Amino acid sequence: MATVPPCILFLFLVALTSIGIAKAQFYCESISCGKGGVSIEFPFYLRENQIPGCGYPGFELSCANTTTEPLLTLPAEPGHFTVKLISLEDQQVWINDPQECLPKRLMRERGLNLQLSPFQLSSAYSLVNYTFLRCPSNLTALSMVQPIPCLNSGFNSSSKSSVVAILSNPPFPTPWTSPCHVISWAMIPVAGFPWPFWTDYYSDIKLEWDNPNCGSCEARGGRCGFVGPTLRDTAFHVGCYDLPTQLQGLSKKTKYGLGMGLGIPGALCIIVLAYLFYAKMKTHEQQRLSRSDFSTIILPRLPVQIMGLDAASIEKYPKTLLGESGRLPKPNDNLCSICLCEYQPKETLRTIPECNHYFHANCIDGWLKMNATCPLCRNLPERSVASLTPSIPASPTY
Repeated sequence: MATVPPCILFLFLVALTSIGIAKAQFYCESISCGKGGVSIEFPFYLRENQIPGCGYPGFELSCANTTTEPLLTLPAEPGHFTVKLISLEDQQVWINDPQECLPKRLMRERGLNLQLSPFQLSSAYSLVNYTFLRCPSNLTALSMVQPIPCLNSGFNSSSKSSVVAILSNPPFPTPWTSPCHVISWAMIPVAGFPWPFWTDYYSDIKLEWDNPNCGSCEARGGRCGFVGPTLRDTAFHVGCYDLPTQLQGLSKKTKYGLGMGLGIPGALCIIVLAYLFYAKMKTHEQQRLSRSDFSTIILPRLPVQIMGLDAASIEKYPKTLLGESGRLPKPNDNLCSICLCEYQPKETLRTIPECNHYFHANCIDGWLKMNATCPLCRNLPERSVASLTPSIPASPTY
């Protein structure tokens, strides 16, 4: 069993005894809205429990009687948002709707309005225009579209209807939405690739802020706060206090003694570790040279990122033109799974070779531009699309 070198143990003990040497500047204590709640520190502060000097303008929080999660009010947004998590080091905060129905909140306000606030959406998001539709429940079940549960109450709804959110400009035809009627639209913050139907409606929204810039202070183990005896001046200057390496208030003689007491053992420890490392590397090199065979290096495979196909690749999937009889390759498979319409004579179908699933050509073309997987089995083609023979207009008819 490996043992800890004495020099490292000595430095660890000295570090433990030196904790608390720094002379702390004034700062406001961390607070929360209840046991296990989110820790609230500068630049955030509780309006009803702390003085304004404990936080930065625009970062006021409040507590509710029914939850331990603090509430954040945005100047241009009516009502509150619950604060789920705060990362002072990354300067990020995660928010959600107190009523647990973020789609209703975004639909009512046409999106999230962050004007006049110190926050902005995380760079991981993009704003996407979605339209909210109320459709018959049997239609949404047939189309395998996930309805939004919290919107099934209100808006003159009934148990026979459901609300879904679809891209305002979908990349493929959606004739099945004709029985639906439009409720509203909104600019939805979406992380990653925007899918045709919005389903990530339970996730929190991540916000960021640039000012005050306290991330580097928190990363170094310090605490951020206002500068000056009054804690808050008209310029809102902030400083970093209680850094672990600060030795404020110590005499020069004490600092010199600490430097010698830590520096000399530290230097000796580095020399010993360097020698041990050199000896280990030398032994390893000798063992490597003594072996006559070569080991095979297997590089890890990079994760495959599923992306859409270009037009040239899509055209390599075979096409089929239905005849006057409308006879299909699979008589029982007479419904396009994308647009939910039955196949008619003289229509053009396109087939995915690996799984032999076929769809309307214009429907599957729009799908494949966004995702290379089959809409039914979700499997990627096992062979390269480049190996397929390009489809030609004069395909076999049925």
